Amino acid sequence: MKISNKNLITLLTIASAFGMAPLAFAANPVSLGTADNFTILAGSTITNTGSTGINGNLGLSPGTAVIGFPPGTVSGTQHVANSTAVQAKVDLTTAYNNAAGQSPVFTIPTELGGAVKTAGVYDSAAGTFGITGTLTLNAEGDPNAVFIFKTASTLITGGSSRVVLINGAQACNVFWQVGSSATLGTNSTFKGNIMALQSATLTTGANVEGRVLARNGAVTLDTNIVNKPTCATPPSPSIPAVIPPSVAPIISITKVPTPLTLSSGSGSVVYNYTVLNVGTVAMSNVIVTDNKCSAVDFISGDTNSDSKLDMNETWKYRCSMTLGETTTNTATAKGDANGFTAVDNAYATVTVGSPAHPPLIHLVKRPNLLALPLGGGAVTYSYTVTNPGTAPLSNVSVVDDKCTGLPGRVSGHPGDLNKNDLLESNESWSFTCETNLTQTTTNTGTAEGSANGLTAIDFSLATVVVASPSLPNTGFYSGDGSGVSWNVVIPSGILLALGSFYLGQKRRVI
Repeated sequence: MKISNKNLITLLTIASAFGMAPLAFAANPVSLGTADNFTILAGSTITNTGSTGINGNLGLSPGTAVIGFPPGTVSGTQHVANSTAVQAKVDLTTAYNNAAGQSPVFTIPTELGGAVKTAGVYDSAAGTFGITGTLTLNAEGDPNAVFIFKTASTLITGGSSRVVLINGAQACNVFWQVGSSATLGTNSTFKGNIMALQSATLTTGANVEGRVLARNGAVTLDTNIVNKPTCATPPSPSIPAVIPPSVAPIISITKVPTPLTLSSGSGSVVYNYTVLNVGTVAMSNVIVTDNKCSAVDFISGDTNSDSKLDMNETWKYRCSMTLGETTTNTATAKGDANGFTAVDNAYATVTVGSPAHPPLIHLVKRPNLLALPLGGGAVTYSYTVTNPGTAPLSNVSVVDDKCTGLPGRVSGHPGDLNKNDLLESNESWSFTCETNLTQTTTNTGTAEGSANGLTAIDFSLATVVVASPSLPNTGFYSGDGSGVSWNVVIPSGILLALGSFYLGQKRRVI
């Protein structure tokens, strides 16, 4: 048999029609050595203010000053200027240099807020990184996906900024190699392992799932929660590990009446509603209704005028009515994305003819994974409870209908700033709960609190999607860091096979 060059070109053209793209391998894992055993590790000092909670070990070398524990707490062991801390610092230097030397590198803008990144090695065009808003890291179904962000100078995150992990991304596989110092903004949520050449500062309320490791300088803490990450066991190679492209949306609504009480009798009340997208996909068809106030008007928030509730937007609504008696009403927010509908309710009571201020409570629940590979896996739910009212809440409880391990009745919470077991309007109490899911699951978290003889309640729903059988992840990535799909890998294989076949036939003809 003889295949002409013309026929080969025809076959290659057909195969190429499937699509080809330049290929590059993903980032390599970074071994922390014995530094892996530490949640906090510093060179000069470790200083804490407030009720910081460290889940794991704390280490310092060559410095000897660890300040602020208590009131801060460390669940593991403190290693100060001993051989264990010295070795961890040596291994941290090795890991730092490993991350700094990895390539190929994708150079990206300094500001990461609003970006979605897949596995790879990234550096900053300006030598610094900042996060304002939300940075989403997408593992595309590969639980071993590694993300490395390299900055020659600083890493600075804004207040209330977030790093979100989706589609199997794990904090243990995210590394931030910082050439000078890292600063995390107030009430921010950060994921990954910070390896700073100099210092690291966590401002008030900044929480980390990862490690804070400073080679030469200080680590400064202020009422933070830092949890050492644990890598979940990846699925068996024989089981496809593809995550469906669709994840479910999560919506949150808060309702605050003004006034909360009409002590002199009937009168007018204005309900103000705040709607947020606390998931990872923009929502369309957003609707807000109230079961006892009929004209709920949109006020503001669609900053790009695309009629979609984006992750960085806050939509405001308002409704007014006259009340003649004490009234509890329910507001409902709905939004659609990827074939799912997100729903959240908010409840509020206005008292009429009584001076007592009724309580309000608000619960937001976020799963660390919105989608799981075939067979399911572990999901950690994070719960944030706040008080949007004026009356401090007692007897606060947090439960979930499909995740056990939450405290129920809460006492002694680190977020209780004045240690009075009352959830006040300036406080935020956070909880986590882990469970294993084997099928697509929607579960409901419930928060309750009491004040002035009344009970406030709020619910928060979230859906985690478990994949159906499909082709496994390719493990390759394109030049811009995005995943290369099977319509690239399969044609590549076809081309290789055709080329080999052609060469074999050519030898036979010769």
